[in-house]
Amino acid sequence: MKITDKRDFLRRIAIGLFGLAAVLLAAFAPTLASQAQTIQHGPFEIVASPRRVSSGTFPNIGGNPFATVEVTSFALRWRGRSVQVPGRGDRFWQALRLVGAPQPAILLVERDFTLVSEQNGELRVQPLSSQSSSLAEAQWLDSKAGQPGAPQSWGISKVDLATQTVLQGGRFLLLGSALVLDVSSLQLHKVEPWVPMVPGKPVTDLSRDGDLARAFSPGRTQYVLAGSQNDYARGHGEIYGLLVVDMLRGTAYELRADRRRMPFADTQDMDLRWIDHYFVWQRDAGGQERLVPRVGAQALPWRGRLTAPSHGTIEYHVERVQPALLEHLRRVVLALPGAALAPDWIDPRRGIDGNTVRVGPCLLGLSAREAGMPEEKFSRVGVYITKDEPATREQCNETVRRIAAAMDVELATGRHNRLIVLD
Repeated sequence: MKITDKRDFLRRIAIGLFGLAAVLLAAFAPTLASQAQTIQHGPFEIVASPRRVSSGTFPNIGGNPFATVEVTSFALRWRGRSVQVPGRGDRFWQALRLVGAPQPAILLVERDFTLVSEQNGELRVQPLSSQSSSLAEAQWLDSKAGQPGAPQSWGISKVDLATQTVLQGGRFLLLGSALVLDVSSLQLHKVEPWVPMVPGKPVTDLSRDGDLARAFSPGRTQYVLAGSQNDYARGHGEIYGLLVVDMLRGTAYELRADRRRMPFADTQDMDLRWIDHYFVWQRDAGGQERLVPRVGAQALPWRGRLTAPSHGTIEYHVERVQPALLEHLRRVVLALPGAALAPDWIDPRRGIDGNTVRVGPCLLGLSAREAGMPEEKFSRVGVYITKDEPATREQCNETVRRIAAAMDVELATGRHNRLIVLD
């Protein structure tokens, strides 16, 4: 058989197999359709129907090209009529009941958002353009004691109709990059989270680091994003700061951050604690809220980060330091009860090199990552679990947490400030 004949033969087999899969899935359709559930929300009826889609695991994760998973598809009815969204159809990833709205309202999700409500007895359908940096992401600006909560995102998934179609927690909901919804009035505020360019002048303004809101003003009119920009003055590196978005005006202003006066590694450090320490909210002569640098703020202690990169294990890293800090981290680890140096975990034949430590059942690795760019004169020092064993995972995670707490105490003394790279 010629190569071209083989390819045609294989192609025909593939077409036949996928056709068979389609027939099998179609056979499920009546059964799944009969399992549709509904829930009432004022004049609206949310319809949740199960359907099966490809699991997406073949061939890298699973060996079955026909493997499927059950997901939920949503439709919405208003007073018995199907709700259609112009350009988006009548099937959605999610239908969320907005608790706290002045009248029953639904936020439909399908790559972007659609706000559906009843106004004066008439159906109102508002397709929204959130311009999110990631699909269908939202964040309450005031759900955590008046400050931003964790972002939420939605996609294709299996959903419990009773418990997972409620959206509540605050009043102001940031939708992607460009919209803030005041749930109490269903008023939408359009915002531009950047400082406009000035024609004829170099672009030196900060670019936002995603859509994560870090802080919310006391008067609930402005929220804070972190941003960065290339440092054109020095010719290398970056400059950092905050972008403050005024919801009522729809504009933003920026505040530069001085790394020496208010130490940080990158925008990840610019959380609510950091912002509250180095900045303060004031009102200008016109009564408008304004975020300004706090006079006389002392530098916060440098500290490391706990992260969970994969599989449920955690790691601890200290950013922007000289490699010499690794010796001090090693000392902290070896101070734990029962800790001892062990042969290299990758190749035990290399013997003990000082970067593998056993603490009880946990085999830990120490590392000093070299600078990523030639102009970077710093490293990242850290400790991680070399082998993830489900039986000891939580014990080893707790060991890393203990190391992190002890090393942060060590850093807070200031004895190692000379090893922190702020330039």
